[in-house]
Amino acid sequence: MSSFVILPSKPNANLAYELIPGDKASNLLVVFLNGLGLAQGVWQPAIELFRQSDVSPKPWLLTYDRYGQGASAQDPRATWPTKDSGYAHTLDDVTDDLYELIQALCPDLHSRIVFVNNSIGAHVARRYADRHPTVVEGILFLDSNPGNTDYESIWPNPKDPSFNLKTMAPPGTTLDVYEAAYVKMTTIFSPAAKNAEGFDRRDIKDILPDPSKPKLKGSKTSSDKGPWITVVGHELEQFSKQEWAMMKIPIGMAAMYTQPMWQKYNEGLCLLTESDRAKGPLIAPNTGHFIQKDNPPFVAKELQELIEKVEGSA
Repeated sequence: MSSFVILPSKPNANLAYELIPGDKASNLLVVFLNGLGLAQGVWQPAIELFRQSDVSPKPWLLTYDRYGQGASAQDPRATWPTKDSGYAHTLDDVTDDLYELIQALCPDLHSRIVFVNNSIGAHVARRYADRHPTVVEGILFLDSNPGNTDYESIWPNPKDPSFNLKTMAPPGTTLDVYEAAYVKMTTIFSPAAKNAEGFDRRDIKDILPDPSKPKLKGSKTSSDKGPWITVVGHELEQFSKQEWAMMKIPIGMAAMYTQPMWQKYNEGLCLLTESDRAKGPLIAPNTGHFIQKDNPPFVAKELQELIEKVEGSA
């Protein structure tokens, strides 16, 4: 059951959250960052499994819905004259809101944070860690959104004179099916595409153009070291099946174009910290894009391992 908080900077808008207390001996806060598609409730199965683990002391756990998402109110910024219609908040706006939320709910826990993030939540985690160095001590990336590219850059354009359906599309794909998939993917996943939340993604590729930079500083006790990082990707077969079921994207398109790009991006994320503090890229079994929904036990297991590394007990 969500609780609600009013942030001082937005006195007329409720923000939905759930804060699960940890052990008294712990000053570590784990923050779960949603993608665009699913609100905070999707984390609960993985959280329940993690809480049953033998991690000790148990950290504090925070889930929340960004403005315009889930049970939270629409972002008051949407009415500001400086905002374009449909683009309520930028990456930096979201990062500012998160900082303010943590200060409002648990100010004693703001200095040691672990992020668990899916999809676009990866950019929030990276931006927060960069803007607040030595605070973020661990990050679990779950099928991070490759924010430095889009489908228009990696899929062949069927209107291009050089386009060859037989060599550039999976066997058996008709031109009309490919064209429909191309239009759908380049429209929905364009950085300029509007979404129900109002998350303005247009400047993400400029803020974070390289998945391996800027390098992150993680430990307050040894500031020359980066955070502990685990990078996880989806399972190609399951992802492809879900793409076909949800959007009629031909089976095989992900293998030809999307997966090589995504794998390279995930490899870059592993370079945000020292090699001995990075794990992955891993493949989460039986998962599509929403790993936390498709395989909660896997997420709980990887989070437990990450917490143990952060706390020095691994």
